[in-house]
Amino acid sequence: MSEVDDRPATRPRTRWAAIASLGAGAFVIVAAEFLPVGILPELAKHFGVSLGAASAVVLVPGLVAGVSAPLIVALVRNLDRRLLVLATTALLVASNLLTTVAPDFGVLLVARVLVGLSLGGFWAVGPSLGVRLAAPEKSGVATSVVLAGISAGTVLGLPLGQLVSASNGWQSAFLGAAVAAAAVLILQAITLPSLRGASAAVPLRAIAAVVARRRSRVVLIVTVLAITGQLMASTYVGAYLGAIHGSSTPLLSALLLTYGIVGLAGNLIAGRIRLSFPILFGSAAFALSVVLALLPFAESSPVAAIALVVAWGLLWGAYPFMLQSWTISLVPDAPEAGSAVLVTFLQLSIALGSAVGGLVISFGDLEAVFFGAAVLQLAAATTALTLGRRKNASPVRGTPEGPVAPPA
Repeated sequence: MSEVDDRPATRPRTRWAAIASLGAGAFVIVAAEFLPVGILPELAKHFGVSLGAASAVVLVPGLVAGVSAPLIVALVRNLDRRLLVLATTALLVASNLLTTVAPDFGVLLVARVLVGLSLGGFWAVGPSLGVRLAAPEKSGVATSVVLAGISAGTVLGLPLGQLVSASNGWQSAFLGAAVAAAAVLILQAITLPSLRGASAAVPLRAIAAVVARRRSRVVLIVTVLAITGQLMASTYVGAYLGAIHGSSTPLLSALLLTYGIVGLAGNLIAGRIRLSFPILFGSAAFALSVVLALLPFAESSPVAAIALVVAWGLLWGAYPFMLQSWTISLVPDAPEAGSAVLVTFLQLSIALGSAVGGLVISFGDLEAVFFGAAVLQLAAATTALTLGRRKNASPVRGTPEGPVAPPA
């Protein structure tokens, strides 16, 4: 029996509560990954490390998730999915609590390893569980609910972390994340039914087959270039705005929150533009390369800097949706394997971007980081518009129930 047919015998209202708990879990996990980005200067100061070294708190979970996600996808097999989901959320609670009491930077990195394992475990099964829980005609809506949590966490984790930190200290941001994760854990324990039976596990050979396809490789190359460039720069967006407006001002918190909110708008807008994936993504990447290249010149004009950061958030918010949809359109016969491959490349690119940004800023400054990120975005745009258009993907459209939200 397939996994879609193996739905638990629960009432529709109970099923949707379970689906909502998965979306909430996705949000707290992904938000925890990006939470330190907005408070990187504070972490560097507290633990006595350079800003470049502090970026490891973003690098480590991305690296761990990128390596662990495909392995867990291949290994979980018939394990009760309820237990795996609860374990990933529990890991998140533990990691955030450990972060708040970390005595040194080494312990902080151990806590971030736990975040990576939580991410990898969720990506192994989380996106497919909405389909198992919903009625067949509502499977698209269920998937969107789960993945919408990922989308929200991607763009709101940074500003929410900075907002709470600015008011009560950086430890309070992680303590709040631990409380939120604990609340989600309780909700999941109450609402999620046992999800045994048919497995959504994907053999490693199926994952390798996706990478072997030429058109899939184009998307993966674009992903590495674009996400590496994005994280290379976005890791320091808080430091950039802080240098202009002051690192602990309410204005800075409001700006970062705006950055996240317009990112959600970008996600929604991208799902409604009827262009081929290569043209849509290539255009967005080119626009972002211009924005990043202009940022260093706007430091003397707060209004211009704010406008550029808002444009940055809008464009970045569209990225995950476009990459997810583009990938699935190229491997309609193997969507789970395609998603697993994309998630691996996304997470490894997040780690790479943080590492490259930390290296550049150790030997240069924010200007060098932004210019380098702009070059990577331009390379992503060129690749999408040339190699990607040789065999166009289908137009960007939402499902009948709504657009599919992105992974982190």
